Amino acid sequence: MAAKRILLLDGPLLTAHYWNAGHIKVEGEFSPEPVGLEALAAYLKKHRTSIFYLLADIAEEGFQLEDLPYVQGGDRNALLQRRLGQYYYNTPLSAAISLGRAPTGRRDEKILFAALTRIETFAPWLDTLRAAEANLAGVYSVPLVLAGCFSQLLGEGGPVLLVTLSRGGVRQSFFDQGKLHFSRLSPLATNNLEEVARTSASDSAKIYQYLLAQRQIPRGTPLRTVVMAHATQTQVLEEFCRSSSEIVFEFFDIATAARKQGLKDIPVDSNADDVFIHGLATRTPSQQFAPAADTRFHKLWRIRFALTSTAWLILAGCLLYAGKTALNLFELNDSISATRSITNSDTQHYNALIDSLPKVGISPDNLRALIGRIDTLQKRTPAMEPLLTHLSLALNDYPRVELVNINWKIANSLDTGGKVAADAKGATAPAAPAAAASPPAGVWSVIEISARLPLGMISDQRAQINLIESFAARLRDPQTDVRILSRPFDIESDKPLKSAGEKSEAQLVDAPKFALRISRSM
Repeated sequence: MAAKRILLLDGPLLTAHYWNAGHIKVEGEFSPEPVGLEALAAYLKKHRTSIFYLLADIAEEGFQLEDLPYVQGGDRNALLQRRLGQYYYNTPLSAAISLGRAPTGRRDEKILFAALTRIETFAPWLDTLRAAEANLAGVYSVPLVLAGCFSQLLGEGGPVLLVTLSRGGVRQSFFDQGKLHFSRLSPLATNNLEEVARTSASDSAKIYQYLLAQRQIPRGTPLRTVVMAHATQTQVLEEFCRSSSEIVFEFFDIATAARKQGLKDIPVDSNADDVFIHGLATRTPSQQFAPAADTRFHKLWRIRFALTSTAWLILAGCLLYAGKTALNLFELNDSISATRSITNSDTQHYNALIDSLPKVGISPDNLRALIGRIDTLQKRTPAMEPLLTHLSLALNDYPRVELVNINWKIANSLDTGGKVAADAKGATAPAAPAAAASPPAGVWSVIEISARLPLGMISDQRAQINLIESFAARLRDPQTDVRILSRPFDIESDKPLKSAGEKSEAQLVDAPKFALRISRSM
């Protein structure tokens, strides 16, 4: 972080202070003559990496309080710049400070227009800072610093007049609800304590009359006046600053104020310059008076600082990620070593199991290959489920057909000879057209079934033929080939027909039987 140096302008001389963690050190005093400006330029060059704050504690100040219609954006900026030009046309060191909006009515915005009215006082110092390309954060005044520290010192309340003592004189700053309304500096001739007390009392009375005339406090209401002084000097101030029906004086120890602010070098008298400097360094006001041209190098420094900080953050993130990756790699190496140890142990255990098995005439690799081939053959073996399902559905449709025996097999071709060929000799046989065509070559799933008909049909041969043919037709479809292998009786012309009625009693073994072959291409 860049060092902070405060340049205090409280008269014809400029005093340089170095602030570091609550400690303030005076590093030089410069006059507006050429010799003093050259010394200032050398001082700025020596500390070119520091951030400089120009703090003004002078009497040439202006304050104007005005209620303006609430506008935003470019219209607001144009309105504020026009008002600043009307009030302070002869100085660029001006600022517009918003004090909030009215709670009722059209809710106008209360604006405090403040300026350092004597630009000739600042011109040589600003020129030297600009020529040295100093990192100037801004031009501030003591009232702006007090506005930033007021709530911490005295809290937010009603109208309060704060009286402080500095090397420039006695300053009276008026606050209402914690907001700065105006400030006034009364220079001193001798700086002795009695003059300070007399000036504080008389100026407080004048300001009370001014506030009544401006209607900033109600008539008949006493003005609370807080005098910041050292505890050892309070008794002298109390002799002149006596409370009345118009003004109520309170005394606030400057050492207590310094401790509240975090200042490590406690003041030994009532001079509050160190308190102002510390307040500027720790609670820099958001508003300042310098134009953009004087703070250009500070803006460039802020951009450079933001880029550098971002780069450091990225580098830190990369280092953290690299460290996390290295830790993960270390853990992974440990895991690999542990896995290797477990693998070696399992391999030894496996080899021990293999050695304990009975010796076979085939090596483990060949046995593994053989088992693989068997698995492959099993996966390639065609299933009989579709054809068996087809048969079961047909049997459900023909409950009079009773299944006796079933055989299945896989065939590379269908045999068209034997009894099947004999079926084709019957001119009236319904199955002849199916037997006439030769089945194509290929892999076939074949089911051969033996079935029997009801015993009651033993004397009705025509009904037997119709039922068998109908059952075969039910099984036959474009994918399924059905052939009748045998019937309950011979239908050739040279075979005599025998009547079952010759037997005195029909037996179950005499039930009509037939055989079918059902084939389907795989």
